[in-house]
Amino acid sequence: MEKQARIAGAASGLGLVALIALPLAAQEDGGLRLTFGVAARVETISNPGLSVPAEPRLESLSTRLSFGLSDKTRTGAVSLSAAGSLAADNDESTNGLEDPDLRLSWKRSGATSSLDLNAFLRESDLDTLRGVVLDPDTGEATKDVVGDGKQRQSGGGLTLAFGESGPWGGTLSAGLTDTTYSGSTDEVDSRDASLGGTLRFELDSATAVTAGLRWSRFDEDGAAYRDTLRPELGLRRNLAGGFASADVFAEDTEDGTRAGLSFGRSWELKDGSFAFNLGATRGVTGDLSPTGTLDWQKDLPRGSLSASLRHAVTSGSDDTETIVTTASLGLGHTISPLASVNFGLNASDSEDTVTNETTRNAALSATISHSLTQDWILDAGVSHRMRDEDGTGLATSDTVFLELRRSFDWRP
Repeated sequence: MEKQARIAGAASGLGLVALIALPLAAQEDGGLRLTFGVAARVETISNPGLSVPAEPRLESLSTRLSFGLSDKTRTGAVSLSAAGSLAADNDESTNGLEDPDLRLSWKRSGATSSLDLNAFLRESDLDTLRGVVLDPDTGEATKDVVGDGKQRQSGGGLTLAFGESGPWGGTLSAGLTDTTYSGSTDEVDSRDASLGGTLRFELDSATAVTAGLRWSRFDEDGAAYRDTLRPELGLRRNLAGGFASADVFAEDTEDGTRAGLSFGRSWELKDGSFAFNLGATRGVTGDLSPTGTLDWQKDLPRGSLSASLRHAVTSGSDDTETIVTTASLGLGHTISPLASVNFGLNASDSEDTVTNETTRNAALSATISHSLTQDWILDAGVSHRMRDEDGTGLATSDTVFLELRRSFDWRP
């Protein structure tokens, strides 16, 4: 009954969001665009939580349904997306609705300004968040969670941009994320709020200076909240085939001040791109650590090859510092007009600056996709994950999956 109530609650929430979004979309002058997707997946995973000792093998069958609604006009856009999986596995731990993901965004644009609003609700199994998880926007390693259970995150954000086409402008932003856990004894519920602003000044047609200030508060159950204030200053100059940049920041935290300086350069090549960034960060303990990034991408006759390397001092929401090194390599190749293959390799090494404890992660994956018809695509893939944590030991996990999927658009 409890699971049925959760499913009904999720469905009711989706209906409420849709009722809100539809009138907004109807106010725009353009037509609506609806996107529907379905993916049936069968997979087997050994030691899904990368635990020591290893967990039993998990075999699951799932169907993921997705829905999207969008309406774009010259002056604005509204979009709604919803997805969820109906799943069953051999230990009955994930039967029912799994991994719901709801997102709503609204944008209004003027001649030189814009306003963006967004809200989200998502839930994930903690097993899927362990190991190497790289942020798709920054490429940085995200929080490495522990334990079993589920993570639910909800929140939203607001961004106001002004002076977008003038010699000076800026942005104002605010965000809130609420994170809760169920079925886990290792993770604690928390809330993360932030306010920030950035000003941009163009010194000439090729050079711009930015100055920003960001305040954030992390509030975790059972602990006092922690405030962080981060001023930053940046310089960017457009050059032939790329740009050069310099950035400096300082963070005032409960444990002290963290500061950093970096210089970067990028090139747009004939068949790809190359960029690097070098700098140093002084942590709250006073230790100085080098930082840097390297990104390379090359277009191939029938695919692409990319590589990246990052070394940084990251700070968690509780101001704990970790020295993180991540590396990734990706290769995509088109076998025929109907088939393609993708290979990926990710690795990370993180060291706590206080305890000196180290965690090493690695993941290797290969996926082949084949278009059965104009609408249906068949994917098959394998992956291998490894995790070696000081004091815990080495854990490995292997995954094999087969998925049949399709999506289509409809304009009423």
